[in-house]
Formats: sequence, C-alpha cells, structure tokens
Amino acid sequence: MLGLIASSFAQVKDASKNLKLQAEKMGAALVKGDFKTFSTYNHPTILQMMGGAPKMIELMNKATSNMKTQGMSFNKVSFGEPSKFVKSGKELQTTIPQLIVMKLAKGRLENASTLIAVSSDNGANWVFIDTSNKDLATIQKFIPSISSSLVIPPTKPPVKYDN
Repeated sequence: MLGLIASSFAQVKDASKNLKLQAEKMGAALVKGDFKTFSTYNHPTILQMMGGAPKMIELMNKATSNMKTQGMSFNKVSFGEPSKFVKSGKELQTTIPQLIVMKLAKGRLENASTLIAVSSDNGANWVFIDTSNKDLATIQKFIPSISSSLVIPPTKPPVKYDN
C-alpha cells in the first residue's frame, strides 16, 4: 500500500514538472514568435477550430505583425502552480495560472488568465486551452472531455502600467 502511494506521488510530481516545463516552452515560443512550436502545445480541438496548425501560425503571424506596427509585443509569459490533477476518462487534466506581459508603445500590459492543461499519456506531454473570457460550460461545448471538476476563476481585466 505504501509503495502504491509513493509511486502515485512520484507520477504526480513528474506530471507537474513536465507540465510546468512544457508551459514554459510554449510561453517562450510565444514571446519569440515561434508559432510553429507554440501551435504544438495547443489542444487539437483548438487547432482544428482555427483551421489547422498552418492557419493558426498564419493568424498569429498576422496578429503580431499588426501589434508591432502599434508598438506592441509579447514581452514575457510566466506560470503559477497547477491546481489538483483530475482524471477524466483517459486524460489527466488541471488548470494553471498564466501571466502575459506585453510591451506597449507607452508602458506595459499585464494579463492574467487560466489555462486548462490536458495530458493523454499520464502527464508526459501536455496541451493547453486558453480560458480567457470563457467559462467551463462554454469550453465543454467544444471539448466535452473536459472535467466538470476543474475550476476556472473569473477572468480579470488586464492591468496597464505607464512605465
């Protein structure tokens, strides 16, 4: 019994470590404008809804190009600690807080949001769903496998700093 508890604790620890590492890689790809890498960390249903990875990459390139003409860019992406892991069917799911800092022509903008993280291989690899301005019921309409046990905090408005 004790061995089983220790084994499951080690699996959760590895899953959490993998999750944070992959979230950081996704965030770094966003900041660098490496949307090919960024797209690989998006949930397959989200990619499908956007018309596939090539279409997502095209849209992200266009959006960041428009941002640059306005003096805006992604400056930093950081992540908090994941919530409790939930088993939903064959998937491991959790939420993780995300903070995106954007450089503005004058100042910066900080946008806090929550991502849903999903692993279909017991925490080895993760894909993400941005929940900005969406509640759990809305996300479940598009991705029914998302567990009702997950808690998505209400979206807060971005905070602008003039410095």
